[in-house]
Amino acid sequence: MPRVSQSWLHFEEPIPVTRNVIQRDIQSIYSNPALPQGSAYVHYPECMRALVTGSNSGLGFHTAVALAKENYQLVLAVRSEARGQAAAARIRSLIPGSHIEVSLLDLSSLNSVRNFVERQGNQEWNLLINNAGAKVQRPFKTTEDGFEWHTGVNHFGHFALTAGLWPFRAAAARVVTVSSVVATGAKLSPSSIARETFDEGKAYADSKFLNLLFAFNLARLIDEAGHTAVSVAAHPGFARAEPYGTKLTRVAELLLAQTAEQGAASIVRATNGSNGDYFAPKNFQLWGAPALIRRPLKSLDLALMKEQWSIAEEATNTKFVV
Repeated sequence: MPRVSQSWLHFEEPIPVTRNVIQRDIQSIYSNPALPQGSAYVHYPECMRALVTGSNSGLGFHTAVALAKENYQLVLAVRSEARGQAAAARIRSLIPGSHIEVSLLDLSSLNSVRNFVERQGNQEWNLLINNAGAKVQRPFKTTEDGFEWHTGVNHFGHFALTAGLWPFRAAAARVVTVSSVVATGAKLSPSSIARETFDEGKAYADSKFLNLLFAFNLARLIDEAGHTAVSVAAHPGFARAEPYGTKLTRVAELLLAQTAEQGAASIVRATNGSNGDYFAPKNFQLWGAPALIRRPLKSLDLALMKEQWSIAEEATNTKFVV
């Protein structure tokens, strides 16, 4: 049984998938700007501000399209100015009148993260989508700050980003952190991210598990502090994004994976979740409409959440006070 604080008892057991949420076809995200009352997707008022990392292509791009449809002012946080501007132009062509800003962010560099936060100034934000991430990659390499690539980009980069932006959030701000079904197999073994014994699959799984620990510990701390903010997790299932991996992996994606638009549906659904929720495709967490799913028990281990939070603070030289 995971160890939990007294103020977080409602997180002691996984949440059963019984919530009365209307699941909608992915096309409704794009085709209906005024979704009916009771929809899984909420039509938000104008002037709400959303920051989406990795939003020039794939899941992040389609998430941004859905948010633009809901009148969010978008900040596309991307590594390439040219690709970011091209994505912004595509979104404006799909949703004329969209409010879009492109801002450079390289999650493999803590200096880039700090610069991004500084450029945002004290502008209030309502939604942060921690979507960008390193795919399963080899050979072994490190980030600018010396972290193993998957851990540095997927976990430490987003931890530092969220911590830097946190003081400027709206009262009811929401943070959606994108994980993966492979997080259930994570071991957090130091050997997986060591140069001599590097295993790219295990390193990636560990980084996605760290995403879950971060999302759920942030939710716990929000509850303890009495804030109205929300931290949730999502994973897109088996979805096609930018090509990566071996030829076999790319063929499997082509034949079996759902589209990036369909994968983005879980992320979009999570923007309307409750604190501590976890969303994924309903069919084996790989395909289908988004659904509220059970969280892996080990991702609710209080001691482990606190330990990894402290490690991230030390690694990024960031004190994250919720």
